[in-house]
Amino acid sequence: MSPRSVLTIAPLRISLLGGGTDFYSYYSKSSGAVLASAIDKYVYVHIKKHDPLFQEKYRISYSEVEHCQARSEIKNDIIRSSLELLDIDIPLQISTSADLPANSGLGSSSSFAVALILGLHELKGERVGAAQLAEEACKVEIEILGSPIGKQDQYASAFGGLNLIEFSADETVRIEPISTKHKIVQDLFSSCSLIWTEQSRRANTVLKDQASRSTENQVILDELLSLVYMLRDELRCSTPSLANIGSLISKGWEIKKQLSPLILTDEISNMLYQVNQLEIYGGKLLGAGAGGFIFSIHKSMRQDLPIISSKWATFQPKIDYEGARILSTS
Repeated sequence: MSPRSVLTIAPLRISLLGGGTDFYSYYSKSSGAVLASAIDKYVYVHIKKHDPLFQEKYRISYSEVEHCQARSEIKNDIIRSSLELLDIDIPLQISTSADLPANSGLGSSSSFAVALILGLHELKGERVGAAQLAEEACKVEIEILGSPIGKQDQYASAFGGLNLIEFSADETVRIEPISTKHKIVQDLFSSCSLIWTEQSRRANTVLKDQASRSTENQVILDELLSLVYMLRDELRCSTPSLANIGSLISKGWEIKKQLSPLILTDEISNMLYQVNQLEIYGGKLLGAGAGGFIFSIHKSMRQDLPIISSKWATFQPKIDYEGARILSTS
């Protein structure tokens, strides 16, 4: 029996290495891979069947509020396309919120799509797994809406945990979990911070420019992909070190900066310079670039955290182990 109301959450993610190799333009020629972790910050979606007594058929609340009489009138592309994909055309009230600002390099739009699709399936009385959620979120964002994005965010959010995610030319996706019980993973997350640049940006501009350079970027992405497997092996080896992990992540960032001149702004370059003056093993700007969060691994968190906190908004992320899930139904 289907519920009248559903509340879902889907985690945001940190991409450690490999962003760019999850684009079809790359993995269709040579398989891609990323190392990414879901974190304990979330997008929340509440869906409720709307009583016919209300004047509108759809009431949609996000950064805007929409009152629509038909599904086709919904301006929010992800909501409209998800309803169309799942063939849902009943009166609904849909609202969303998040723990962190949108457009911050943590995959929030894909987390929203995953949480929304999970809630819509539950409203129909359908139980779905993480792979289907991720596939349908990719279909909405990439195939239907034509967003110039990769596929890692949807899978990281749907599955949760720390994973190597591989993308093949035949569109199959393989998830290889990295053991979060390994001491080096625990050390990594107890030593890292996310620093807010105070700049939100829509990734599409940067990603479109990157896509326009796909031919010349092929060699750059090949080099980035090799680092992904080096980092995977470091995380799994018997004598891993944060110094090696930080070095690989920093090397990946130096390579990624070459994909588009739009990735860095003067303000962010200055922030990265200041962060690099601290006692860190390595770091990078998360997401497509031009804003969002800086990820850094510290040699002495006790020493660095007061300095960081006095200058910028910051927090220490933790791994989300569960992925997208239903919080409540009624």
